[in-house]
Amino acid sequence: MIQTEPKLKIFLIIIFFILTGIAAGQIVYTPLENSVYDFIGRLSIKKIISIDDEVKPFARKYIAEKLSQLVQKREYLNELEEKELDWYIAEYGNELKLSNDGTRWFLFNHSDSMFSFSVSPIAGYGISTIGSNSGHTRWWGARVYSSYKNWFGASLSLRDKGEYGDNVDVNKDFSPTRGAWYKSAPNGIEYSDVIGSISFDWDWGAVSLIKDYFQWGHGNFGQLIFSDKAPSFPRIDFSLKPVEWLRFTYIHGWLNSLVLDSSQFYYTYPLSEFPRLRQNYINKYIAANMLTISPNDWMDISLGNSIVYSGDLRPEFFIPFMFFKFLDHNTGRGDIEDGNGQMYFDFSVKYPENYHFYSTVFIDVTEIRNILNGEFYNTWFGYTLGSKKVDLLIPNLDVLLEWTHISPWVYEHKDETTNYKHLNYYLGHWLGQNSDQLRFQLNYKILRGLNVSAFIERLRKGGLLDIYYAYEAPLDLEFLYSPLRKDINFGFTASYEYLHDLIFKFGYNHSTVSDDQIGRTPEFLLGEKENIFLQIFYGL
Repeated sequence: MIQTEPKLKIFLIIIFFILTGIAAGQIVYTPLENSVYDFIGRLSIKKIISIDDEVKPFARKYIAEKLSQLVQKREYLNELEEKELDWYIAEYGNELKLSNDGTRWFLFNHSDSMFSFSVSPIAGYGISTIGSNSGHTRWWGARVYSSYKNWFGASLSLRDKGEYGDNVDVNKDFSPTRGAWYKSAPNGIEYSDVIGSISFDWDWGAVSLIKDYFQWGHGNFGQLIFSDKAPSFPRIDFSLKPVEWLRFTYIHGWLNSLVLDSSQFYYTYPLSEFPRLRQNYINKYIAANMLTISPNDWMDISLGNSIVYSGDLRPEFFIPFMFFKFLDHNTGRGDIEDGNGQMYFDFSVKYPENYHFYSTVFIDVTEIRNILNGEFYNTWFGYTLGSKKVDLLIPNLDVLLEWTHISPWVYEHKDETTNYKHLNYYLGHWLGQNSDQLRFQLNYKILRGLNVSAFIERLRKGGLLDIYYAYEAPLDLEFLYSPLRKDINFGFTASYEYLHDLIFKFGYNHSTVSDDQIGRTPEFLLGEKENIFLQIFYGL
């Protein structure tokens, strides 16, 4: 297998260029944090437009198409929504082939019928307190995106970030904040975040080589299938939409196992007085697909499966339409080399008007015979139930309610090199196994660019026994078995985008945290605390 890997790489390169050779359009992706997602999402719930929102991020071209549709339906928008529409039209002027009238500033911007190139700076500073502990955060960088004719799109975003003070949550295990591969710094940590893509599309599909954050499945406060909790990783992204009612998405990604491969250790300059030992990690990969069917304009039904595997690249996992979970059963991999497979289902209903109901079911391990016998110790699953109502009582006031339940052992595996993680961060919901989350939130748009949210949330996280008890000595564990951690949070956040990409954010949170396991939660987070943060930043 090792000898054939170069041939496999050549094969993949050939396939990639064949796909790019039929390209007839260009794709550049919009960051997940951009407020345009909420804008077009609300209007899809109001049945003014329809969007495909089971997979994110969206391409700038796709968002521009939705904005063009909204221009034709202005009479259905309220006064604030019309102002927001004009704001986003200026933001997506390159894609809409509009001249820059000065309302949208770039460090550099060029756009004509053949070529576009834009450069925007990224910079931010924030201060925060958690009880009597305080700290600050700074970041800087730049974002570049470009397209040529109708067949090439590329983007690059780089930011250098530092967190300092005595309230730095290094691992961010109990927070939706993105994880990072960091290095220690005086009084804090520092890390870089680099994302980029090269993408091509045609009328009914797209292919990308991309390193970026993405989400699969519905969830406003976390996604069970793929969330953006883990640091970004490189992947091949392939999507098809041959008809309006059918969509398909496939990825193959390169993960980091953080498990050392001693067979690959070697010394550099072995005859030197100071030879250095070079260590390598065991290779780790993920393949996943999802098929979405829309029987009407208010319902989406999605199903798919994924597999995490390690060692050599396996060609069968580059077949996009494959049922990955059971491939090991007939390829002779057995218990020694087998991968870690998952299945999932996602449902979205935007009916009646102004309502959105959604659910995701994630199945990690299951055996039908055990379920029929009433034995559930070998069934690992998670589910999310959520709803959103827009324009509650008054225009621009929305209410959200979401509950997520994740049973013990979900995202884990008997082989550490094939668990559902990247750099030890969950690929799915940020809370991980043996946990649940219940959150109620109100969102209100006061004026164009000024949004306020108020929330109350309960989080619970149970014990984390050694994986031995999942396989070698299976236990029928109760959900949220001890030791138990409990969080109760309530507060509000406010954000104001004064100019394009210039954003002010303020937040207050009253937290009550208890943890029966000593050392699992940083000491400064425990107890009853008042938490405040203030940020000003340019660029996403």
